[in-house]
Amino acid sequence: MNPTAKPQPAPADPFPPYRRVYAWVFQAWLIMFLGVICCALVFYLISYIPR
Repeated sequence: MNPTAKPQPAPADPFPPYRRVYAWVFQAWLIMFLGVICCALVFYLISYIPR
């Protein structure tokens, strides 16, 4: 090892800074997506109930 060599800088973080709002947006999207799927399933099953 060369004692006169400069230390290498730490590699840059490949990930951007994490924002808490991204978690809230994803959770809101997930709830809406699951709500649409559940409503579609309920309406589909209701159509099989004889009247």
